[in-house]
Amino acid sequence: MDISKSRESVTTDRGQDSQLVNGLAEAPRGKSEHTEQYQFDVIVIGSGPGGYTSAIRCAQLGKSVAIVERDLLGGHAVNWGCVPLNSMIASARLIRSIHECDRYGIRIPSYRIDFSYIARHRDEAVKKVRSQVKHFLDKYHIQVYTGNACIVNPHHVLVKPVQKRTYATIRDANGHSPYETSDYTSVRADVEITGNNIIIAAGVEYELPQFVEKNDRKSVDPTELLWRRTIPESLVIIGGGVLGCEIASLYSHLRSNVILIDKNSRLLKCMDEQVSFAVETCLKANGVNITLNANVERVANGEVIIQLHQANIQRTIRGALVVVCVGRKPTFDYKYLEQLGIRIDHERSTIITDEKTCETSIRTIYACGGIVSSCWSWVSCAVRQGHITANAICCVSENTNNPKFHMATNPAAPFVINVIPAVASVGEIPKSTDNVLIYMYKFHTDRRAIIDSQTWGFVKMWTTSDEPKRFLAVQLAHEAAAEIIEYYSMIISLNLSIRDVCFLSFAHPTYTESVKEACEYVLGQSMNYDENLRL
Repeated sequence: MDISKSRESVTTDRGQDSQLVNGLAEAPRGKSEHTEQYQFDVIVIGSGPGGYTSAIRCAQLGKSVAIVERDLLGGHAVNWGCVPLNSMIASARLIRSIHECDRYGIRIPSYRIDFSYIARHRDEAVKKVRSQVKHFLDKYHIQVYTGNACIVNPHHVLVKPVQKRTYATIRDANGHSPYETSDYTSVRADVEITGNNIIIAAGVEYELPQFVEKNDRKSVDPTELLWRRTIPESLVIIGGGVLGCEIASLYSHLRSNVILIDKNSRLLKCMDEQVSFAVETCLKANGVNITLNANVERVANGEVIIQLHQANIQRTIRGALVVVCVGRKPTFDYKYLEQLGIRIDHERSTIITDEKTCETSIRTIYACGGIVSSCWSWVSCAVRQGHITANAICCVSENTNNPKFHMATNPAAPFVINVIPAVASVGEIPKSTDNVLIYMYKFHTDRRAIIDSQTWGFVKMWTTSDEPKRFLAVQLAHEAAAEIIEYYSMIISLNLSIRDVCFLSFAHPTYTESVKEACEYVLGQSMNYDENLRL
């Protein structure tokens, strides 16, 4: 792939216009020093799921692509969030299996948790996934610049040297910095690159709220917690959303005394009440102390002062460590982007884009991932938006309606919350119950669940009342939730009727077979499921 590079020195007067979008340093003021200039078809800011997906897809479609990343390749999800968290949750699931092994005729009278090996497993998982991302960027000749990206105008990006590593104090299981890799070499001087299109996929970052005392050594964000080399004896978690519940589930299985605080009347406000209650029940059964309806007023030195809503009582909760799972913010400056002409939804803290193309209000600038979607926690949303963005850019540049550049709008992006057992969701729960039917399928008669002694759990389904019935949304709680939800996602995405699913064949005995059984139950044709049957 030819990438034209002009090594002529250029001087540009940017005045006060340049502003940092993906980094910590300030953009230049007045006249800049001489910088090298490079020309690409597409410039992608950020190498997380939305960034590397859009970059690779553009390259596959014949475009010359550059990625600007201020941190490690793979972004937050690969290095600091999804991958390290879930590699540790895999260890926690094995701990749970040991607790339940008696029911399978296996006796393990005692065991020991060696956190150093759990941490090494975490480190290896992160390195392998990051290496995988790098492999595909190299395979498609995508130029990577490690530095802070400043959008100069709709076609120019200035890459500045990194002045501060995002998590400079973090060490892996061997005491080494994750930044000790050949993949992380910042540009040494300003580099100006030019692109026909720019994709902003800079994601979000943590910012401790104002109620946390500055420089408090006992207060950390989730990344700093996950990369610690020891398990805290006691842990106070602020925030009962997705991340707070996952961390509570993980560390309670690692034998930490966990207290979970949330301002709402229930956990997981993004989920159905019955699913939320199921998660709360499981967390409590594993020893998590949950305090709801509580406003956090101050956090300092392991002490959390809360105000209970209903009782109007102030309490102090103490822990060896406090992890704050609220207060994430985008890595770009709203004010400057608005000055460029990009519209911002301040209420949702997102860039406003066309849902079908991910194009911003500036024709040459697109955006995807956490800075666009209110469901920024779900990597699947970022990946899909990356595909949409790349295809839209290539469709416009080729001035064609070629079907290979198009993707159908998909309202059914599934997501999984990796508590133990897991919960999952797909589709949007209807706000009105008019012409909507609701069904509940439980796993107590499922053949695979009986074989595995995993009969706890349920599937809650919202369907149309008109014939032929179709799914509107599905949420479930079960050990195999992550695998089962994929089938419901495909059913909704392909607009299959529930009757169509009943004619499909599923392998036996499997958990996914429950999808067909649930559909038969909805139609009143069940041959294996009876909600009143107790075995």
